[in-house]
Amino acid sequence: MKIAIWGLAALLAAGSASGCLANDLKATHAFGDSEIKFQPGGNYSNYTLTVAGPNGFEASAASKSDAPSIDLKRAGAIDDGIYHYQLTASAENRVPVRSKLDNGRAAEPTTTLQSVSMSGHFEFKGGSIVKYDPAVREDVKRQK
Repeated sequence: MKIAIWGLAALLAAGSASGCLANDLKATHAFGDSEIKFQPGGNYSNYTLTVAGPNGFEASAASKSDAPSIDLKRAGAIDDGIYHYQLTASAENRVPVRSKLDNGRAAEPTTTLQSVSMSGHFEFKGGSIVKYDPAVREDVKRQK
């Protein structure tokens, strides 16, 4: 029983330590009427922006050097609701590759660029992005 508890504790500790690095992309969102874009707050490369919304809506854009943007109207978003975004990029610092995969190729790199990300959500209503405030949303739910 003690071994199982220690194993679970080790898994939880490893999971919480790795979760700290994932959400450290420094960028400021700059939502337009129907466009989601970002101003990077550091030196990053290899950006990918993904947006998902109601009724199976998905859109994605990528760029090697600049933070990409997505215009929801042009991408086909017509449904009101909550949309989720994720912006990922590569930071300048290098981290060790832990994979020991032998794929038959010559020497694999021992380091790679660190992956960083940020995510969030917003409300799309009447064909445009409106500010989303979770506290206001909770008040509306309580009143019903």
